[in-house]
Amino acid sequence: MHNDIYMLWLSSLAGHIDSRKLNFILDTFGTARNAFFANPSEFERASRLTPQAAKMLNERRSLEYIENLLGELEKRGIAYFSRENERFPSELREIPDPPVGIFCMGTLPPDDTPMVAVIGSRKCSEYGLMAARVFAKPLAEAGIVIVSGMARGVDSMAHRGAISGGGKTIAVLGCGVDVCYPAENLELRDQIAANGCVISEYPPGTKPQAYFFPARNRIISGLSRGVLVTEAGKKSGTLITVNQATEQGREVFAVPGNISSRLSEGTNDLIRDGAIPVSDHTDIMFALKISPPKKSSNSGDKSHEKKIALAPDEKQVYDTLSFDPVSVETLMEAMDFSPGTMMLLLARLEIKGLVRKMPGSRYIKT
Repeated sequence: MHNDIYMLWLSSLAGHIDSRKLNFILDTFGTARNAFFANPSEFERASRLTPQAAKMLNERRSLEYIENLLGELEKRGIAYFSRENERFPSELREIPDPPVGIFCMGTLPPDDTPMVAVIGSRKCSEYGLMAARVFAKPLAEAGIVIVSGMARGVDSMAHRGAISGGGKTIAVLGCGVDVCYPAENLELRDQIAANGCVISEYPPGTKPQAYFFPARNRIISGLSRGVLVTEAGKKSGTLITVNQATEQGREVFAVPGNISSRLSEGTNDLIRDGAIPVSDHTDIMFALKISPPKKSSNSGDKSHEKKIALAPDEKQVYDTLSFDPVSVETLMEAMDFSPGTMMLLLARLEIKGLVRKMPGSRYIKT
């Protein structure tokens, strides 16, 4: 039998035995097959597992167990790729402590497809969400796969931006691919699987655990040529991914934030410490030496077709707004409009989808 089925056996223990120990087992026995057929007492001694972990692994050491697992994967539409499989992403194979294998729902992109991670805080501002979308969408349109963790906040917006750009995206989970976390992202998870894939090193049915997420983050950065942080506070968990990206030799990018915002302290510190500040998706493409896709000769440049026509007074209000919420009073101080006229212009812009009303009668560009 192909060694993949024995690698699957090892991967099925990933929720109970961490990847470093699984990799130690592979290094000790040479192959997953050798480990599978090793004498149980010899295995326990050589693998350096706790007696409880060794007992659990030995209980699952049967071809019947593997056959049942394969049947479950097929029934749920989940693929498995060990790192010895040619479909396994080559960038991920080279990182320190690579996963033994990955479970996949959807379609892995071709191995030569450039990928960029877009990450940030779960608790983020409208500015952080906006930045995630305005970077992810054009990067996806340029043929770059957007990688993130499907968490609330920036991650979810990065995936949505990629999908709205007609591109591909990958969600890396800290649980089984059949377990949706957070639960409200079920529809988004299905959209990601239809426009890319959802992957995890943890077997189906694995519930999320806090200590799974730092390990998950090394896969997000490991898949990617570069990591973009759109917004992060000083103690944000996002910075764990940045540290792993640096160890893996990946380029780190950061969106500059307001110096008075605690939510941008982490990103501004990253720039101070050497991350590349970016204000446009082309900054990332240039740094990573990714060429824009060639346009077909008969398609023409349709970039201006989607522009929304604005009356001069509407444009004046729109140009005065920013991606930080602005009060009606501030707008009126900047322009010579009556309160009634200002509210009418803001309503028109809101109907056109160009601005959004925030709590406290404040407005922000979308």
